[in-house]
Amino acid sequence: MVTVFYSVQCFLMTLLGYVATFQPSIHYIFTAQVFRPMMVIQLLTSLATAFALSVVVQRAKQCLDFVCTIHFWHLLAVICYARAFPTQISWWLLQLICIVISTVLGEYLCMRVETREIPLSTNPRMEV
Repeated sequence: MVTVFYSVQCFLMTLLGYVATFQPSIHYIFTAQVFRPMMVIQLLTSLATAFALSVVVQRAKQCLDFVCTIHFWHLLAVICYARAFPTQISWWLLQLICIVISTVLGEYLCMRVETREIPLSTNPRMEV
């Protein structure tokens, strides 16, 4: 799941670099400051993470655990890269909003997968 999180961020950042005058850099992913383009990218990444949860996890009960684990590893990566603990309120607020979006949408999508009807074959099979 962490791979999906960072892959989507890199893909969206590269895409934004082609569309706008944005210079993609790994610094933007691991900085403790909030930049408007990266804020939008991280919010879109939380949507992609929710869809990945419905494919990988498929259990609504585990969505919060997976999402918090992703953001915990992201926090550790930011601390290691910036060599400082994030102190901006906007950074923490963005992480909290992304956690809520990923968890709620992921749980909704996982519930749809869990409650999907199991198809039963109407053709009788003969096993030998």
